[in-house]
Amino acid sequence: METILLAAGLSKRMGAQKLLLPFADSDVISTVIKNIYNTGFTPIHAVVSKDIAAFIKPQDWLHVSVNPAPERGQASSFAIGLFMLSKGSDFCVMLGDQPLAKADEICALAVKFSQMPADKTVLVPQRGEKLGHPMFYRAQWKTRFAGSQGDGGDKKVLFSYEDEMYFTDAPDSFFCDLDTPADYQNILKAN
Repeated sequence: METILLAAGLSKRMGAQKLLLPFADSDVISTVIKNIYNTGFTPIHAVVSKDIAAFIKPQDWLHVSVNPAPERGQASSFAIGLFMLSKGSDFCVMLGDQPLAKADEICALAVKFSQMPADKTVLVPQRGEKLGHPMFYRAQWKTRFAGSQGDGGDKKVLFSYEDEMYFTDAPDSFFCDLDTPADYQNILKAN
C-alpha cells in the first residue's frame, strides 16, 4: 500500500511553519514521516510546500513533490499526490501535522481496511461528526478524485459514494492535528 502525505499547508493559524516545530527528537514532519515509514506503507508520496522541501531528503521510499500553489488549498496537494500514485494501488492518505499517530495504530487501522466488506471501498476514522486521518482507499478512488477542486472538493466526491464508506472508531491521535499554538502545546503534553 502506498501513502499520500499532505504537508503543504501555509500554517496561517499557527503563525509559523508548524511542520518544522520541535517534536520528540526531531520536528513534526520528520516524526510523521518516520511513523508512516515504520508501517511499511511505502512509497510515501509527500506533497510539501517549498519551505518544507528544503528539510526533507528524498529516498527510494520517500518521493517529494512541491505544491507550487499551496494557497489553492489541500485539494491542490491531494491532486499532486494522486498523480504520484502507482496505477492500481490501494492507498492511505495522511496529514503532515499528526505526529501522535503511531505506526502500530495506523497498522491496526489498515487491518480493519483489509477486512472491510466487499461493497466498502474506503475506511474512515470517525468520532461523532468529525472525520480523522489516516484514511484508506481502494485503487478506484484515484480516478474518482481526479476532478475534485477547491478545499472541500475531495469531501464532496467522498460523500457522493457514502454507501461505500466504512466508518470506524480510532485512537485519539487520528483526530488530533496541529493548527494553532494551543494545539501544539496540547500535542507536546500528550507526547
